[in-house]
Amino acid sequence: MDHIKTQTPYKVPNWKRLTLPESLFPVVSASVLETVQPKGAHHTLMPYHGDEAHQLTETGFKTDAFSKHLGGDFLRYIDGESKQGHVIKTHVHTPDVQKIKIEYQLNDQTPYQVENHLIIAEEGTKLEVVLDYSVLNGTEATKLEKHHYGTTRVIAKRGSQVRLVKVQRLSDEDHYFDQVLCQVEEGANLELIDVQFGSRNKAIAYETHLLGRHANATLHSLYFGEEHAQLDLSFTMKHFGAQSTSTILSKGALSGNSKKTFRGNLIFETGAAQSVGREKEVVVLLDERVKSDSIPALLCSEDDVIGEHAASVGQLDGEKVFYLMSRGLSFMEAKKLVIKAAFEEVLMTLGDETLKASLEEALDWRLSHGIQ
Repeated sequence: MDHIKTQTPYKVPNWKRLTLPESLFPVVSASVLETVQPKGAHHTLMPYHGDEAHQLTETGFKTDAFSKHLGGDFLRYIDGESKQGHVIKTHVHTPDVQKIKIEYQLNDQTPYQVENHLIIAEEGTKLEVVLDYSVLNGTEATKLEKHHYGTTRVIAKRGSQVRLVKVQRLSDEDHYFDQVLCQVEEGANLELIDVQFGSRNKAIAYETHLLGRHANATLHSLYFGEEHAQLDLSFTMKHFGAQSTSTILSKGALSGNSKKTFRGNLIFETGAAQSVGREKEVVVLLDERVKSDSIPALLCSEDDVIGEHAASVGQLDGEKVFYLMSRGLSFMEAKKLVIKAAFEEVLMTLGDETLKASLEEALDWRLSHGIQ
């Protein structure tokens, strides 16, 4: 059976906001359990291994242009140690949405996952990719800490429509580190959905470059931080093309003594005239011990733009809780319902009823254990 070798002497990124596990970075010799569910006949799906994948990355994507990721050492480690991942590419002028769903399960035999994904939507095509990360059920799956390290690159070419959904629901003592780097060309539309329901340490970074005129990108983030959890969330929309638009919406809840740092960056470069960018974070604090930092940033090199940001951080709405209790619900039931209602806006964007129901069940369980 494949096994995990000892860790390598890679330099650990010096992050001030989140302490990475000492086991970063391991040498990986095994691949986790993978289930691939493709729908449609107008796309190519192949493993991210060998020269072909690297050539696609080099010719169609400039990684050096991105700066809000998890660090150069992290990028180089994944490129050197990746044992998982795919190149997903649509054919030209596909009439229907091409759908790819990939489920990954970690266990004690394969507790480490290192992956690269490259997603390319050709001009005028439609593509949806769902990446779902979990652990195997049962007590055996919880004996060892699980670690995920990933990089996903997305190229949305002219007039294409791309939808990327990432769902993380590992165990509460696991670690999840992931970055998504995207470029959106003229008239293309990119929709990103990120759900974080597990892991003790989780750091994610999304950076999107809107390169062409009328490029559009939206990002919906949903997270839950429980006892001892540390969350580092970084979302960046960088406008280059004129009349481009972007939206960042992040909703979360924190309980126990969890800690969260949110960074939402809207950047307008010269040439991005008449562009619009909006960001908003809403976080509910379920315990007095939690720590929540929200750091929105708006940087402009172009005058004729609109940039908006907002943050709402606080306890549950007492009036809503009281109203529900007056209708017969218990205090605990009322609090859970108010939180689930706030999360519904993001859950509705998933477009997969089976996945939505599964996440609602996971959220209900976490709320039952996280609300005092």
